This record gives sequence, C-alpha cells and structure tokens, in this order.
Amino acid sequence: MRTFRAEGYDFIVVGAGTAGCTLASRLSEDESASVLLLEAGPSDRSWILRMPAGLRSAFKPTSTYNYWFRTTPQRHLDNREIDQPRGRVLGGSSSINGMTFLRGNPRDFDDWRDKDGCDGWSFADCLPYFKRFERLEGAEGPFRSADGVVPVKRQDDLGALNRAFLEAGKQAGHEEIADFNGYRQEGVGRFEMSVGRGVRSSSSNAFLHSRPVRKNLHIHTGCQVLKVLFKGNRAIGVRVRRGSETVDVFAAQEVVMSSGAFGSPQILMLSGVGPADDLRRLGIAPVLDVPMLGRNLHDHFETHIQVECDLKYSLNQYLRFDKMVMAGIQWFACKGGVAAINQCHVGAFIRSDGTITHPNLQIHFFPVFFGENWIPDPRVGGYRLGVGPMRPESRGSLRLGSADLKDAPLIDPNYLATERDRKETLQGLKLGREILAQPAFVPYRKREDAPGETCRTDAELEAFIRRDVTSSFHPCGTARMGRADDPRSVVDLDLRLIGAEGLRIVDASVIPSIPSANINAVTFMIAEKASDLIRGRPPLPASEVSYYRAMTQEHRDHAVGS
Repeated sequence: MRTFRAEGYDFIVVGAGTAGCTLASRLSEDESASVLLLEAGPSDRSWILRMPAGLRSAFKPTSTYNYWFRTTPQRHLDNREIDQPRGRVLGGSSSINGMTFLRGNPRDFDDWRDKDGCDGWSFADCLPYFKRFERLEGAEGPFRSADGVVPVKRQDDLGALNRAFLEAGKQAGHEEIADFNGYRQEGVGRFEMSVGRGVRSSSSNAFLHSRPVRKNLHIHTGCQVLKVLFKGNRAIGVRVRRGSETVDVFAAQEVVMSSGAFGSPQILMLSGVGPADDLRRLGIAPVLDVPMLGRNLHDHFETHIQVECDLKYSLNQYLRFDKMVMAGIQWFACKGGVAAINQCHVGAFIRSDGTITHPNLQIHFFPVFFGENWIPDPRVGGYRLGVGPMRPESRGSLRLGSADLKDAPLIDPNYLATERDRKETLQGLKLGREILAQPAFVPYRKREDAPGETCRTDAELEAFIRRDVTSSFHPCGTARMGRADDPRSVVDLDLRLIGAEGLRIVDASVIPSIPSANINAVTFMIAEKASDLIRGRPPLPASEVSYYRAMTQEHRDHAVGS
C-alpha cells in the first residue's frame, strides 16, 4: 500500500471525478508543485467502464462504482423517492454517465454574468476553456476544437428510429441543427458523445491514463476523506480513512473540494463548515458559518413517452445472448460495433412558446424500450423520448442526515415545486407527443406504452407526470458561485470558499444556475478555468463570437409596431 508523503503536498484535491481528475492533471503540469488526488472509490480499469455499452452494468443500484443515492420523498411527485446515482470510482460520474456531450446554450453563461453577477464567467470567457479540453475530429470554426485531450464524436451511421426522429422533428416545424455546441442550439439534431476510438472519454481516461505519468502527481483510490482540517479559518489538510487506517495529510497551499454537488457539501458540513445552527443540532462544532452551503440544489428532470415497435428496429434486439457475445467480440477485438457507442444520438432543444428567449426544453431520444430502472427489455422493441425543462425554477437542498459520513445526505431537489416548472413539463410532454405523431414514425408505431393512449386530458397528463418524472442526473448549485458580497454566494468568482483561506470548491456544486443541457462538459470547463485561477495564471483571452438569439414574440410585436 502506498503511503502518503510525510511532508505533505502543495495541493490536495478531494474527489477524482470529472473536475478532480482534470484539475489534478493541470495543477501537476507545474513540476515544482506536488499534488495529491484522493478518491473514495476504486480504480476505473474495468472494461465495464471503458466500454460505452457497459454503462448499464455500472448504472445499477448494486454496482460497486455507484453511490446510488435517493432523494427524500418528493411532495410534488406523489412522495416518490427519486434515484440519484453518482460515480464512486476514479473518473466519478464521467465513468458511469450516458456520455452525452453538450455545453448548454451560450446565453446561459452570459446570464451567469448578467443575472448571477459572475463576472469573468460569460460565454466569451468560458469558450476558450471548453475548447482547451475537447477534441472533435475535423472541428472547424470559432466554436470548436480538435486539439484537446477529451475525445468527442458524432454518430454518423444512424438507425431507422433515429433517422425517423430527425425527420419527424422537421415535419413538426423544427429546424435541423448541424452542431448543438456551435452557433445555434435551437432545433433537432445529432448529439455528440464523450467517446474516442470506441472507448469512454471519462476524465480519468483523458487526463490521467492517456497522459505521461508525473512523479509530482500522487493518486490514491479507496481513500475516504472524513473532514477538512482547519487552523483558525485556514484549511491546512484533510483527515483520510484508508481501510482500517486514519491519517491526517497536510496541504501547504490549498485544499480543493471536488467531490460533487452532494459530496463536497457533505464533507465540508462534517468538517464544521455550513449552516451553524444545523451543525450544532447534530453535535458538530461550527468552524465557519456558511448559511447557503447545501442550498440552491437544482437538477434537470424529465418525463417520458415510450412507444412499442418491431424488435428489429430497436437496440433491444442486441440484448439477445448471441448478439451480445458478438458485440463483445467486436469491441474487445477492434473497439468497434454497437458496444463502442452510447445509446442517445439524436435529440432536440425547443422553446415551449414564443415568449422564451432561448430553448427551455430538451428532448433525449433513445431507440430503446426500457423497463424498470432504465433496464432495457430484451423481448420488446421500442423507443423512448424524454423531455423536461432546461432552466427549472425549483430549488432544494442537501443536508446532513447525521454526523456520521456512513449515512447518506438528505437530498431534496424539490422537483416541480413551481407552477412554471409544472407548466413547462406539461408543454414538453405535449410537444414530444406531437413529434412522435408525425408521418415519419408511422411505420414504427405499434402502441404508446406510456403515458398510454387513454391518457389525454391535462389532468390525466399531470397525474402521469407526477408518477413518471425522474432525474436527468445533473445535480448542481449547492456551493453557489457569486460575488463575495452577495449573500447567496458560497464561493467567490475565483471559487475560494468565502470566509476561509486555503480552500476552494471546484465541481458542479459551484454552478449558480443550471445550463440548458447535460452538465458534464460544463464541469470539465469549470475545472479547466479553475486550474488557471489556482496557479495564478492569466485567463485565456476571451473569445467574442456571435451566437443565435431567437426573436421572441415581444421583439416581433415591437418590430411590427415600429
């Protein structure tokens, strides 16, 4: 078993997920700096995590690579507890997620600046950091890059159901978009995936395994950080449990929390950082009163339409034993075949009405018929459309369940708490049905499995939504970034914990307002930008580019009036 350096390290990064692996790699580029990266879970060397089609094995409640948290009963969802899987492995959730690679709308980041007060985090500021890590073959133009370390790709060879979705979207009046991560997001089109040469592009694979070994970067798995150690208000190190051993490890410069939207607040609260009254009630002596730590939790959620079709059109056909064996042989032999790609290749970003400034609904389309817990049924063919609001108003919280780290935190996203969220979800369900009702899908429609043909009125659809809504697995915001004088802020615009020294938070918890897309690419970007902030390097030059802005009905009316 490797031992920790007795003299400590310059930087300790707690959590080896998307942000942690990226950040540790970038910080260790400075050969004079010693970096310790700590991960509670195991190594990611398993083929299950490297093979894109292996995500279903990693995405089970019994998986050793998954915390598989659950929410508290959600009062607006018939008191159901909603699954909250999180990666417990090197690479974190980037090692178990669905690999959909999307940045969000450029307007989201300009709103970070204009509405959330996050100067330095506009789209022009963030775009160079998106481009620094991504590697898209054949990338051209000011929005994309072919030079980064994280391979991404589009699936060119679409099956019949995916082609039908694109055609149906156009028949329903939506424009087909060439690149959701480029000039225009609104419309239907092909999603990109975090896959390169048939292998998952997790943060650990891209930033650790695919780069030369550095002697100044020390990576320890199976190490649970119990608490951050403080001297006054300065973080000086961490207490780590590894097997039966408990060790204090010290950081000369900074401790960086990168344990995610759930893990970072939980560990900090157990360290005495957080809402002081809540900590005292659990017998934890407050070190620093941070009232907003754990607040502002929000997440994307979606409701679903599922339709049965002939098995030959659906990916479910590949779940037959002989076809699974053949897919495995193809992948192990040449990293090719159906096992070398993810399952969501097309989708859409649309506006629910003409008053919206940029797409507020996202559609994921899967040419798969799913059973319970997203486990595909090998006997039935079909497809599923998931749709949900991109900028939900609902806000929840993460709190400690006890003063024992073994007890899961109390996760309450407070889904569908506002009238707008409920209205947009209903609108999204209707718009999704409208797309699936187009002529392009006629050859591929046997029956609507969910919500079901008899579910038609708004009241019936709203009842279905309460029974059906699930998380899209994009929790964020529990350590909100903002100006130091903003009472909503937990970290400042350089991601330093306000009121403390030597401590930063770098992960999805710092997101002030959720972007309009899957958030893994945004987490990579935050870590890239944070690495320059921590090293005291000047930021990459802002990249001022124009992007598509929809004309709202208000603008149309004004144009007609003038």
